[in-house]
Order: sequence, then C-alpha cells, then structure tokens
Amino acid sequence: MTAYAPKTPAYRPPAADAIADAVDKVIAELRHVQHRIGRVMAVVTAAAVRDVLTGRDHDAPFDAAWVELVEHEDRKLFASGAYWTAAGKRRTFLDDFGRADGANAALDLNDWTGDLDDTNREVWEPISERLDDRRGRRVFRMDLAKAAALPLD
Repeated sequence: MTAYAPKTPAYRPPAADAIADAVDKVIAELRHVQHRIGRVMAVVTAAAVRDVLTGRDHDAPFDAAWVELVEHEDRKLFASGAYWTAAGKRRTFLDDFGRADGANAALDLNDWTGDLDDTNREVWEPISERLDDRRGRRVFRMDLAKAAALPLD
C-alpha cells in the first residue's frame, strides 16, 4: 500500500474559536427564525379560522375557541377541519359549510399549519392541549385566542 503524500499545503480555516463562535451564532439565529415561523403561523392559523367562520367579515359573530391539529408522520401539523366553540361544543367545517366547502376550508388552513412542526414545538405546544391519539397520530387542539396574541417578531 502506498502512503498518501500531499503535494500542496493544507488549507487554513479560521481559528477554532472563530468557528465555534460562528456555529453558536448561526444556531441561535436558526432557533430564533424557527420560533418566529411558529409564532407567525400560529397567528395566521387563528386568523384563518376566524376568516373561514366569518366569511372574512370581522364584525360577524364568532365563537371558535380551539382548532384541532393532527401531527403527521413528518411531524408537521395539519388542521382536521374541527374546532370547538367557547362553550366546548366540537364542530367541523363540514358541519358548517357542507362537504366541498368545508373540505376546501380545511385545505386552505393547511397552507399555514404545515409550518408548525418539531422545529417550533416550543411555540405552539404550550398553547395547545393534547387529545387522544387518532390512528396512531398525535392530536392537539390549539387555543385560538392565545395563538392570535403571539408576537409576530
């Protein structure tokens, strides 16, 4: 076997302290961005539920207090189309709007909820309640008032 004999000098990366500082900084920045995505998407989810149930008429009566979110295999949350009123009654968009419109409302909501996942669990899980698993998937209900009150920055 022939020994490896380099012909050029090794490259010189920045000093170990500079690399360690850069790693710490970028990880902190990433965590901040992931949490911000969680906050913004939780707020958007609350706004979207309100918009669905009021037809975007923000002066219309509105009584949703929680929205149901199901965790899929990829650990992203998706709206099932169910919600609870302030009185605790479980309803669905299908109940309210029929099959096609109710399904479309849930699909529209999932444009936002899919960004809620393990990377920002520290944001949405404290404002959510764990429900019984369904078909091996974790199920949560998110408090809409708490979600709407999260800071956007």
